[in-house]
Amino acid sequence: MAILGGYAIAGGTDIGGESRYASDDVVAPGQNAPVATGRTASRNDTDSQAETAGVINAKGYTSSRICGTCHVDIYSSWKNSLHAFSLSDPVFDAAYMQAIKEGGEEARRLCLRCHAPLPIGNEDYDLSESVTREGVTCDFCHTITEVHLDNPEMPFSVDVGLVKRSVLRRASSPVHDVAYSELHESSDLCGGCHDYESPNGTLIMSTYDEWKRGPYAREGIQCQNCHMARTVGKVVSPDVKVTEAEHIHLHNLIRDADQLRSALAVSIINVERMNWGISVEVLVENVGSGHMVPTGIPSREIVLTVAVHDGERTETRKRRYRKVIADKDDRVLTRDFELMLRGRKIVSDNRIRPREQRIEWFSFPSPGSGKLKVRAAVTYEYAPMVLDQREINIELGTAERFVR
Repeated sequence: MAILGGYAIAGGTDIGGESRYASDDVVAPGQNAPVATGRTASRNDTDSQAETAGVINAKGYTSSRICGTCHVDIYSSWKNSLHAFSLSDPVFDAAYMQAIKEGGEEARRLCLRCHAPLPIGNEDYDLSESVTREGVTCDFCHTITEVHLDNPEMPFSVDVGLVKRSVLRRASSPVHDVAYSELHESSDLCGGCHDYESPNGTLIMSTYDEWKRGPYAREGIQCQNCHMARTVGKVVSPDVKVTEAEHIHLHNLIRDADQLRSALAVSIINVERMNWGISVEVLVENVGSGHMVPTGIPSREIVLTVAVHDGERTETRKRRYRKVIADKDDRVLTRDFELMLRGRKIVSDNRIRPREQRIEWFSFPSPGSGKLKVRAAVTYEYAPMVLDQREINIELGTAERFVR
């Protein structure tokens, strides 16, 4: 046995591994290392001992920090992702507090089902274990055995312990067992969290469903193809094993401003002067997203703004693309926690479908015969509630005195 970065590993035979997404093999050393053993302990004790000892927890979840000792590049990618911040993100923090205040324990379990899903396996809904507070951590996704899309109350089956599942074929590890999983190559893995159905069957969040009904699914393009694209990196640190493979799948999920910008294209296809004014024809196209735009929580919007400037004044028109959700009393909901707890019906939905070309017409009053500048822009808008520190300063009394 050797010590690497404070963690115990054991040597073994080398077995190659391959991913359907990759053209080159990934090689990992083989044979299991010792795991935390000893006195009979509670689940919390066992998890704590495993993390302290730096070994794989044979009976519970293993911390991502331990995974990161060998899988350095993958961990570096994941630790800056929305999965890593799923529980600590300030947007979620505010919505979670409001949800628990209104919905109590039922709301807690609803939120944690996806933002801190380890209680599916360890029942730690109080978040008392540090590994549970890691959010959507390595060991959750890599211990999933089945996704039950027809059971929103319990969408995942997990096998917690030594076996880690991934897209690698014929792979092995010196510290844990490895199993190839076809599920991990499929968008079904994502669907357990990226659809949310209300108790009456209304799809409040429908990212997976949007993909499944669209052209990307028919062509076999999975969520992972866009959100976990390949990049230069090592699956396993060279300190553990030198391999020829030079690529990993990104674990930061590639959901950033650049990806948002690549989703939509906007162009002005016709501007015409009429007797009554100006007619502007604009094309908005979903060119880069396998789901509708916007997607996710329905409080997000896309706004198309068209402006005509005649040198002296500017006339502006706007069109919004969004999914409008109401409660059982037909009151439109706008706050995130309300959408999740109270959403019961879809009032309207005019979002841009995958590869859809949407033509929009706008009319403006006649600005005269001079030169015009016409501009069209699409913007993403989201105004979530976040906790904000404010100073409270109250004058409690005053005293004055004039001195000659």
